[in-house]
Amino acid sequence: MPLDELVDQHVDLAGDRLAEAVATAGSAERALEAVQDRLPPPAVDPLVAEAVRLLMPWRPVGIDTLAGHLALSPSQLRRRCLRAVGVAPNVLQRTLRFQGFLALAQAGAVGPAGYADQAHLGRECLRLTGLTPRALLGGSVEECACGHDHSASYLPFLRDSFKNPARGVPGLAR
Repeated sequence: MPLDELVDQHVDLAGDRLAEAVATAGSAERALEAVQDRLPPPAVDPLVAEAVRLLMPWRPVGIDTLAGHLALSPSQLRRRCLRAVGVAPNVLQRTLRFQGFLALAQAGAVGPAGYADQAHLGRECLRLTGLTPRALLGGSVEECACGHDHSASYLPFLRDSFKNPARGVPGLAR
């Protein structure tokens, strides 16, 4: 089933056995493993995977340029992204950029995270969360104060922030 048909929907993945496995897992990591063990591996659209890689934070790229690089029309890229990840490429790009900001904050690092300026970040944070960056992060825009270990979610963003796989691709390099 295309993922865009599941957006904002509640889906019963496997019933009582899965619920029991998750309830008795003992940790979030084991609960996730229980869910993943019961799901078939997803079919990955290689062009969407490449689009996601190039849309990661700290890589300014226009959607039309990206579509051309992938030898797709913008509407083809949109359809494929909707089917594969449930959102259009521009929404995916905004979401990844915001996750990049959160990654920097959670790691205690300060950086632009792909935003033009502080006002741009503030507008996007309000739009996505209903909160200012300072309110979202518990009083500090430099560090997440929630107390949870988010390293699994932010380390890929930070690792990728120091690479530029778009180098040599016309219109995609900085």
